[in-house]
Formats: sequence, structure tokens, C-alpha cells
Amino acid sequence: MFPEQATKTRLSLECPFPSSRAGLKKVLVVLAVSTGAAVAALVLLALSTFPRESGAVRVSGLSARVTIETDAHGVPTIRAASEGDALFGLGYVHARDRLWQMEYQRRIGAGRLAEILGPRLVETDRFLRTIGFRRAAESAWKSLSPCARELVEAYVRGINSFLFSSSARPVEFRILRCTPAPFDPVDSLVWAKLMAWDLARNARDEIRRARFVAAVGEKRAAELLPPVPEEPTILEEGEWKPGAGNRKLASGNRFPPRFPMPDDRFPFPVWERLDAAFERAGARDPDDPGPGSNSWVLAGSRTVSGKPILANDPHLALRAPSVWYVARLVAPGFSVAGATLPGLPGVVIGHNDRIAWALTSLEPDVEDLFIEKLDPADPSRYRWREEWKRFETRRETIRVRGGSDAVVLVRSSVHGPVVSDVLEGASTLGRAVALRWTALDDSDRTAEAIEGIDRAPGWDEFVSAVRLFRAPPQNFLYADVAGHIGYTASGAIPIRPRADGLLPASGAGEDDWRGYVPFEELPRALDPARGFLVAANNRVVPGRAADRIAGDWQEPYRARRITQRILAEGKLGVSDVRSIQLDRVSLQAEELLPLLLDTMPADAPSRDALARLSAWNREFAPESAAAAIYAAWYGELARMPEDELGSVPAGVVRSRFLIRALASDSDWCDDVRTPAREACADFRSATLARAVSFLRGRLGHDPARWRWDRLHHARFPHGVFEAVAGLRGIFSLEAGQGGDASTVNVGAYRLDGSFRMTDGPSYRQIVDLADPGAAVFIHPTGQSGNVFDRRYRDLLPLWRRGEYLPFVAPPRKTLVLRPK
Repeated sequence: MFPEQATKTRLSLECPFPSSRAGLKKVLVVLAVSTGAAVAALVLLALSTFPRESGAVRVSGLSARVTIETDAHGVPTIRAASEGDALFGLGYVHARDRLWQMEYQRRIGAGRLAEILGPRLVETDRFLRTIGFRRAAESAWKSLSPCARELVEAYVRGINSFLFSSSARPVEFRILRCTPAPFDPVDSLVWAKLMAWDLARNARDEIRRARFVAAVGEKRAAELLPPVPEEPTILEEGEWKPGAGNRKLASGNRFPPRFPMPDDRFPFPVWERLDAAFERAGARDPDDPGPGSNSWVLAGSRTVSGKPILANDPHLALRAPSVWYVARLVAPGFSVAGATLPGLPGVVIGHNDRIAWALTSLEPDVEDLFIEKLDPADPSRYRWREEWKRFETRRETIRVRGGSDAVVLVRSSVHGPVVSDVLEGASTLGRAVALRWTALDDSDRTAEAIEGIDRAPGWDEFVSAVRLFRAPPQNFLYADVAGHIGYTASGAIPIRPRADGLLPASGAGEDDWRGYVPFEELPRALDPARGFLVAANNRVVPGRAADRIAGDWQEPYRARRITQRILAEGKLGVSDVRSIQLDRVSLQAEELLPLLLDTMPADAPSRDALARLSAWNREFAPESAAAAIYAAWYGELARMPEDELGSVPAGVVRSRFLIRALASDSDWCDDVRTPAREACADFRSATLARAVSFLRGRLGHDPARWRWDRLHHARFPHGVFEAVAGLRGIFSLEAGQGGDASTVNVGAYRLDGSFRMTDGPSYRQIVDLADPGAAVFIHPTGQSGNVFDRRYRDLLPLWRRGEYLPFVAPPRKTLVLRPK
């Protein structure tokens, strides 16, 4: 990133060696002085990044004194005279501990990365501006109630009070030579839009399916997408009934996918290039097994304490610093603790004195790509409902460090922004692709929902708050001190009258959404008779009703294993729930291995590997050699369709496809690039041999020394400096890890041969409602975003070992904020 400085450094070291003792002495003195000066400069630089954590500070925008007590791991307890002042304090500590993360996030949301990172980020900014995250956040701000706005403003005043009262800045600002400007409420709300973007991948799924159709035709593409097994569902038969008012939800029909695609289709290369554009903008890759999450709640009838226990571990992309920041807020009539998102006010996952709640992704289909037919005589118009309609346009100017400003013309149809305009030459094909996404709608009160959830004393108030939670749609699990447990779905779920949402739709009008499923018609249940609920990205309800919400549920192995453990263990305590969160047994391996163990090994190393798999307990333990063998073999098996799909990666293959193909001796096992026909037995033998060869190359020739965590590393990349070789080792973090995508203690990785863990438990919490104040948590990396602070990385060893921390711990430092 800094080639000029690197060259100068090399030249300065290429001086002739002194020819005399006196000369040598002079050089040593100079080196000592220079080294001492460099060390002193580094120390001063590091010290300048540490903000004040004790004493008293006078700040503007505060109505009364706020006390911030910080424990040994950097977890603050914020005590204030009002909820607004408590959120002011949260804004202050977010800025104190995560300012660079917040700056980077708002720049992503506004499409302003090229301002600090230069010309190579112009195309990324162009896509981000085209989507319009900040414009959507501006609309969300306008839709909030006056009370909700006041609380967001109080939070933002806290952020800016830190900026104005402290000169401490994370070192990223020094390295990149930029200064943070004051924040505004839209900077805060844009983070919710980015989280919704991170959890939505439907548009890229549609692109990928379109590439399937182009590569192998409609019939073969459908074979790659077998339906997800139905069991277990979050709500069982009888716990929720669609009824007459729920016909919209119950009428879904998403599998098998609707083929063919609309006639207004693009050629294959356009979809490939559009997929790459989504990737540059951080859109979730369909090759990634995540995002996912686990949550479950036990009624008092199933617990040792006699009160409900609620557990949650959201699986998000791993980052340094962590996406979450744990905090506790206390004010008269208001006490809440849990995981917050730096940049956004309130506790997103957590508990107050009366209730606890958990979130997992509902796995909804909230994005559609619409193919717009352009007017051959006037490409500024498109066909919609039997008439030519003109695109709405706006111009955006991208400031570029070290380059000229870039002016971008953004077009929008009735469906949304025209994302294909980011592709050079795509507009000459007579078609355009527009993105319809629920998070771009004008009305979004998700931030207000979080505020309401934080203060809810019971089920009715909780549900009323969740009603406002629009994007991203979530599964909410609930428990309270009165002994109730419950579930409710949330979010804007589109009603599609004709299209199924699995492939790009026609923009002519017949595939347009017809509004959203009313909140009253989304699945909900209170106190199910069985005494527990499990939400792990599995189907919500039995039958066709679930298909209206989504069609790409994640495979149900985690939900099955959690349910299996709950039913096997009688009454459970917090330690039992912890054991379930850390479980690494793979039910996927249990299902797939019987099809693999019948393989005829091609050589002695393959025979030894097969013997180890035969004796394996199906646990992805860090020290397991068999887990490494299975994972390497699975990676080879997942390449089964690559001879026909070409450039479409192996990560699109799910185990349900492999199990069907191997069990039926499918012709997918045949490599069409060879003259002979390979049976599945041949395919299994060849893939095992390749897997073993790979392991011998990576881990050595002695299988007794193979370990899964030597192959499988959790990587926590820094947002900017992961791409800079000289800084990557300082700012990014890494640790060997167990688990895989199918285990409760998840360790999802891409099937690209790297085995790099891309998604994992970004936060764990367990709350026993017998004593909410004794709840425990952990998240990876640490509370601080300052790379010089030990708290940048101090939680990583605890997270890796499966340890937890209490929310309430003795304070080490106390800072008092006094109003000016």
C-alpha cells in the first residue's frame, strides 16, 4: 500500500559497512539514538490512542450526571438519571472504544470509501451509492416517532461529545490521514441498513440460479436445488394455525423452483459480472454457509431453577474488532444489558430486569431482481404495465483521494435502483436489472423497535415493539421472570402473486409485489405445551405456509442437534445449556458418512483414512484427525457438478444434493469431460484419494499428527488493513478452531480449499430468568477497537475455549460525565 516508503526504507539500509572501530561506534550510537527515538515515537503514538476512562469530564448535551464503570474486560455499566442520558453515555463509550469501526461503517453506508482509500474503491462506492443505503437511512429517520428521534439524538450527542472532549483517536486515523467529522442521526441509522444487507443474500442467490440455468439448463438446475427437509420446525403443528386471515402466508409455493426464467433474460456473462459487483459491495456470498444463528428457550418445567432459560449465539462474519459491543445501561425504571452495535443506540440482544430475548435470521426472501425491458428508441424509458415509463435519475459525486472526482448517474425504476448500470456496456443489451429490497422502503422503524424491546416489561409490550422491527426480518425468542416463553416472527415479508422469488423476475408488472404479509399473520406462539422452542435458521412452521417466508432455509442439522440434546438431558441448568452451545457433533456427517464408508480405497493412505472415519464419533473437535479427513473429503465431493457448472464455485453445493446424488448413483458423478462414464463408487474413491493427498501436502504424511484446527482457522480480518501485508498481522486476528457449518458450535468455512472459517458465533449469551442479573456472555476479539489495547484481543482465548463472562463484574475504572 505504501511502495514509495518501502523503497526508501530498503535504500537506507544499503549503506557501506564502516571500515573502522570509530566509524562503527558512530554508527552504533546513531542506531541506538534512532532506535530509541523510533521506540519513543511509537510509545507516544500508542499513548495518544488511549482515551480517558477515569476521573471526570464536562460535556455538552447532557441533562444530568452519567457514571461509566468499566470492568477488567472493558464492559461498561452506564448509570444515568434518564433513558436518554443512558443512551448518551452509550454513544460516548461507543465512540471511545470503537470510533474507527463506526467511521468505517458510515463511510460504507454513504459510499465514501474512495475519499480515504483512493481510486481503487471508486467502483465499490458507485455500487453503494446505487443501492442508496444512506438515502434509505434518511427515510427511516423521517419515519421515527418524535420520542424515538429524541433518543437517537441523545445517543448521537454522546458520540459527538467524545469527539469534542477527547483528542484520542484510533491509529487508523493517523495511518490513513483522515479526521472524523461529527456524527448525525442518519449516520447511526445507516448501520441498521448495513446489517440488513449483510443478512440478505437473495439477490445473489437469484444471480447464481440464473447462472445455473445458463450453464446446465432448467432440469439440471432444479436438481441442484432439492427442498430442505422440513423437520424440525420452530413451531410444531397446532402451536400456530394460519386460519382464514393467513391465506396470503399459507398459499406459498416455492419448490420446485419456477422455470423458465422470464423471456427478458440477460446473457450469462452479465450475470457473472453482476455477481462480482455485488461481491465488491460486501453482499453476502451464496458460497458462504452463513449467516446463521442458534437460539433456544426452555420453560421452567425443563430447567433446574424452575424458571425459563434462554440461549442465543448469532453467527455473523468474523471481524476485528468484533461486530458486537457489550454494555449495561441503568436508569430509574430502565435497566438493560446485552449486545449492542457500535453506531446504533440500544441493546439488540439481551435482557432487562423482567424479560430476555434472542434473535436469529428468519431466512426471508426480501430481495428480488427485476429485468426491465428498455425502449429501443429511448433507453431512458422501460416497459411497465403496457406503457413506457421514464427512469428516475440522480447524480452522485464521489470524492477520490489521489484522483479526480467521479460523477455517477443513478437510475431507478418502480422496482428500485438499476444495479446493472454499474456494469460497463450492460445498458447496450436492451435490458436493465433493478433491485427490489424491503430495507429500501421509506417507512422503517427498526431503531424504534429496539428501544421498545429494551424497556418492555412483558410479552404484550414486547410483541408491540417487535411489530416495528422491519429489516432485517428476524426470529425472536422470548422469556420472562413470570415463567412465560414465546416466539414471534418479525419484518417485512413480500407477497408475490406469481413469481416465486428464486429467479430474476419480469419487470413488466405481472411479478410486482402486492404489499407485505401483515404482522398479525406472521407465526407467533406463547407457552407451547412441549416447554421449549428452537430457532436455528430452520423452517418456521410445517407445510406450505413456511414457503411464503423463504425457500432457502438452512439445512436443519443444528436445530436437530439442539432438539436432540434438550430431549435427552432432562432438567437443564446453565452449565447444560453452555454444553449445548459448545457442541461440535455433526449430524450432517452422521447422515452422509454411511454413504461414504462403503468406498473402495484407491491406495494405502486412503485405506488408513477410511479406517479413521469408520471409528470417528462425528465430533468436529479441534484435535480430531478424522474431522480433518471428513472435511477435506467433503470439499472434494462438493466439486461434483463443476464439470458442468464451469466457473460456478463448489460452495453452492449443499449436502442434501450430495446425499441424493450419491444414494441414487446419479449421473452427476460422471465427469462429462472424460470419455468414460464414472459411477458414484468411482467418484467416491477418486475424491477420497484427492482429499488424502491434499492433507498429506498440508499437514504431513503422518495422519496421527493431523488435527482439524491446524487446517481450520477462525480469521478475524480488519476492514481495511487485512489487504495490507505489512499491517495484516497486527490488525487482523486468527485462531485454530473446531466445528463446521453443521455443528451447533458452528465453524462455517467456504469450500475453496482454504478452510478459513468465515462465519461463527459472534456473541453467546445465556440468561436464567431465575436471576437475570447472573446472565453470562462472550464474544470474540474484545471490547476495544484500539489495536494497542490488550482488550482488542483479550476475549479471543476465552471464546475459543468456550468460557463465559458475567455481565455484572467489579469495576476497574470509573468515569463521570458532568453536564456543562
